[in-house]
Amino acid sequence: MCMPGEVDSVTSFSTKSKSEYFTPYEYDTSAVTILKFKNGAVGKCAAIVDCLQPYYFHTHLVGSHGSVLDNKFHSAKLKTNKAQWSGLSMKMLDSGDVSDHPYQAQFQAFFDALDKGQDMPLTSFRDALRTFKVIFAADQSAANGGQPVKVA
Repeated sequence: MCMPGEVDSVTSFSTKSKSEYFTPYEYDTSAVTILKFKNGAVGKCAAIVDCLQPYYFHTHLVGSHGSVLDNKFHSAKLKTNKAQWSGLSMKMLDSGDVSDHPYQAQFQAFFDALDKGQDMPLTSFRDALRTFKVIFAADQSAANGGQPVKVA
């Protein structure tokens, strides 16, 4: 959704925290994945849950046309100030209480799509399948010590 093109291969490393706080977790609690796209672009995704801190849903997207950092953005195409970030008028998801998260709207979009017999916008079965192929390839890479895995 954030980058055009298909993922060609992934290289992933993950580990499970040795801290007693995270013993109940059945999965690796830190992972970093490098994505290589068929068009030559590269990307990085990281998921770190083995930390003790207040809830924080961090978003950082960078690109040649602009960047987003949480509720701030910068874009030469939009002619924003080169010396500072511009602000997005939005509430940050800074609470583990999901009442302020967009789930209600997502569920409504899902049921509306079902009623109309249409794909859900941005998250059709086909889109989800592409995403899961990348996730499963990343898991396979991490399990094999970071060996690159082609996305089937």
